[in-house]
Amino acid sequence: MTNEYKTVLTDEILHFLYRNASFQALDENQQQQFLEKFGQQPLFIEVIEIAIALEEMIAEVEATMPKIQDKDYLFPIEQQKQLLKDRTVIEGNVLYVPFDEMKNLFSPMIVIVQQSDAMQEYEAFTKGTILPLFNLCAVQKRDLIILPFSNKPAQPLLFKNGTIDIDLFDRFLQQYLTGDAQIMPAIDKAIEFFTQDNIDNQRDLMIITDNQFTDFHKLNQQVTAGKMQELDIDLSVIAMSEADFEKQPIAFADKVFFAND
Repeated sequence: MTNEYKTVLTDEILHFLYRNASFQALDENQQQQFLEKFGQQPLFIEVIEIAIALEEMIAEVEATMPKIQDKDYLFPIEQQKQLLKDRTVIEGNVLYVPFDEMKNLFSPMIVIVQQSDAMQEYEAFTKGTILPLFNLCAVQKRDLIILPFSNKPAQPLLFKNGTIDIDLFDRFLQQYLTGDAQIMPAIDKAIEFFTQDNIDNQRDLMIITDNQFTDFHKLNQQVTAGKMQELDIDLSVIAMSEADFEKQPIAFADKVFFAND
């Protein structure tokens, strides 16, 4: 595929964008601004093409996250009433009911993505894998937090309700870290985010990695698994190779997918 081809927004790419709920959430001017800003960037085109190519696989990957079905969008009515009751604040004889907060019924989805020297060849693949998650989060109106890491986590990228913020998306697309990979600080940061989450409904964590960590000896699988279980975090891993995963396994993952399958 030539660079000349990659700078053209094909009908297939446009169809992918316009059926993505995160892109649809932008107004017409913002959509035009988005296309003008990214449409001529080869990396953006490659990321989109990878996301399109992975669509058949996404049906399997979505097993790591809430399925896109009507019954999954909302709690059963009795659970909604109980959650509303639990979060009602009483001050004197005044009741403050957080009706606005009920719009967001899902905990954030967090994606830890390795951006070390060794993972640089997979940059477009990893970002292409993340791209469909914007749509899932926008449909469910849940926050998407992307947490890049190498030897330490970078500034997290928070997309409220899965909505594309153009400047933040530019950082997602253009930013890449370097150096070695240390997994523990990234996991600790994700656990910190979930500890602060007061929704506590379907906490999903995904790690995209090559499993070549310099701090693997510090990873206490039993302790970390206990924290995940206590917070009811569903962890999935997309590993670059099964062989490398077996050398440094994340044994407490609920689901593991291999990119070389």
